[in-house]
Amino acid sequence: MYKVFISYNMQAGKEQECQEYLINKLAPGLARMGFRIADVWYTIWGKSPQILSGGMIEDLEQAQRIFGSDSWEQLAQGMQALTEDFHVRVVKSRDDQFNIN
Repeated sequence: MYKVFISYNMQAGKEQECQEYLINKLAPGLARMGFRIADVWYTIWGKSPQILSGGMIEDLEQAQRIFGSDSWEQLAQGMQALTEDFHVRVVKSRDDQFNIN
């Protein structure tokens, strides 16, 4: 299993438009490709990205198929027009990181 992180800062004055794009286009578009955003975090203070969202995928091949596609490129371009420092990271999950005892 792999965790996908999508991080960005919303451009000043485009916060509402950015949130609407995420809800109405980015998340549904990714879901159609087989990736569901499971969590979204908003940074209130500090130097971290303003928004960090994430979800799980099965393997690197799925990540490459989704995030290397023309459909993703179109979705990402729409997001990049509304954000700064837009990044996607894929990291291998460790079983012990997600256990709740």
